[in-house]
Amino acid sequence: MTAAHQFLGFLAVAATIALLAVAGWSAIAVRRDGGGAAHRFAVDRLVLLVVGALASNGLLGLVVVGLGSRPADVLHLIYGPAALITLPVGVWLGRRPGAGGMTSPLRREAWLLGAAVVLLGIEVRLFMTG
Repeated sequence: MTAAHQFLGFLAVAATIALLAVAGWSAIAVRRDGGGAAHRFAVDRLVLLVVGALASNGLLGLVVVGLGSRPADVLHLIYGPAALITLPVGVWLGRRPGAGGMTSPLRREAWLLGAAVVLLGIEVRLFMTG
């Protein structure tokens, strides 16, 4: 593993933890104010940061594999793409309309929080298989 690949991995984990905190803060604000005080700007920017860090790390990982280095466990090659799609799936599920045909800011934050928790688990597993 290269130092850059490891650094991007730590950056992705730190950004995911920040996303958990900000999405939780946003969910509390939405619940308290009925949807008017969602912190969508901060949450959306952190989602972009996490996905960008994961995509960059994935590309760097492909370069490392192309140069002949392999991860300790082949599952690493499965967890990487899984990590990359976790947040976009959470965003997609959160933006779908609910039972009443309406979208809800609280539903959006809840799906993002769930996706971020799953992503953090995948990231921990990536470090274990690296």
